Amino acid sequence: MRARKTKRNCWNLLLMTLSFLTLSCSKDNNTATYNDYCYIKSVTLGNVKRKIEKRDRLGNLITTTNTSFSGSAFAMTINHRNNTIENRDSLPYGSQLSALLATISFDGSMIKYREKGSNSEWTLYNSVDSLNLTKPLELQLTANDNNSNRTYILKVNVHQQEGDSLYWKMCENGIAPLAGIIDMKAFIWGDKLMALGEKVSGIVLAERNGLESQGSWEETATTGLPLTADLQTLRQHAGTLYLSTSDGNIFSSSDAKTWQQVGAPHSAALTLIEKTDDYFYAISESKLLRSADATDWSHEEKLDTKADSLPAYGIRALTIGQANGNTRIVMVGQNDDHANAVVWNKMWNQSELEKNAEWMYFPFSSDNKIPCPRLRYLNLLAYDGKCAAFGGASMDGAHKAMDAMYFSQDYGITWRPNDELHLPAQLEGIEGCITSTVDKNNFIWIITNAQVWRGRLNRLGFVQQ
Repeated sequence: MRARKTKRNCWNLLLMTLSFLTLSCSKDNNTATYNDYCYIKSVTLGNVKRKIEKRDRLGNLITTTNTSFSGSAFAMTINHRNNTIENRDSLPYGSQLSALLATISFDGSMIKYREKGSNSEWTLYNSVDSLNLTKPLELQLTANDNNSNRTYILKVNVHQQEGDSLYWKMCENGIAPLAGIIDMKAFIWGDKLMALGEKVSGIVLAERNGLESQGSWEETATTGLPLTADLQTLRQHAGTLYLSTSDGNIFSSSDAKTWQQVGAPHSAALTLIEKTDDYFYAISESKLLRSADATDWSHEEKLDTKADSLPAYGIRALTIGQANGNTRIVMVGQNDDHANAVVWNKMWNQSELEKNAEWMYFPFSSDNKIPCPRLRYLNLLAYDGKCAAFGGASMDGAHKAMDAMYFSQDYGITWRPNDELHLPAQLEGIEGCITSTVDKNNFIWIITNAQVWRGRLNRLGFVQQ
């Protein structure tokens, strides 16, 4: 009885299978349907060739390097509302797009393409065929029903400037307020470029009306600032300007025009180094001092070497906030007992308070054979996450004025001249005082001999998407 029932079940299963096959293959009962979906899911660029040209400061070609990189690192963004496809992060300057593979994932039956705006014949897309993406393409996607279609515009963006190049423009020349200046210090105040300068008539303020490539200047007399002011000690902190005088005083200003004395006169000549939230730092009589109010000064006892390595003059300083939360003062200056510039650091953080942090000296040694040269009119800037130094001719005659920019990635231990980030070629060997500053748009401003120059590392001006 059980065998007969099992045989009958197998027979029924066979009949059901035959019936299904008959329905599936029957032309008269074909129920297959094709949808009208047509959209691009993703676009991935393949390997991209790149030509890199290296030029000298006069624009002459030195070398050409051919290299390549993976285009998959640059995401292609698809906007289904506007039917556009492009990379928000532009490919590097020099990328070659004339023959580029692109993998296109889509829902539909096929894609055809042609140059945007042309009336040329459509070409069927094949993932193994290279595309000419020097100009935008129209991508026409056909749905599985062969009736519906959709057109996208594919565009690949490439930077039009070399990101690691710095180009200069002379904005103004022969500026009257800058003429006849013996010494000066440039700085940014709000949206203006300013220079505090010493003339025979006294301390004046040269003020530019903006930070655009073209601007106008006017001269304003300062009040309350004596001729003993050391303009190179000018420091900015929390919306206030500070500087010291050769007779031991510190002055402050909230507008760079009207100045008043801070604290009490020091008993000896005083050179302001830096102003932080908590302290004034200064050098006097070959000693490093610290004061909370510019009245009561105490010796900075925490020095990792003898004080005879402290700078004696030409002192420049930066306060840098590091990504890891550290705060660091970089001090560079001149000492006649040293063949190169002397460099000191002080660093603190939440675990080591500023008042307890030690000053560190970076000596010239067998481990440090790339020191900062002793340059007249030394300029010290924080730029592109590094310390940058340049200036007039070196005191040993080995360097012409404005012959190179020296960059330190280790906060002053080593200083390397950069072969690609040039100073304006027209300023090489120039005579006279040199001053500079950096604005909020990452432009470096250089003022010398009544000329005003502006330059920026290209990639610092690229729009961040």
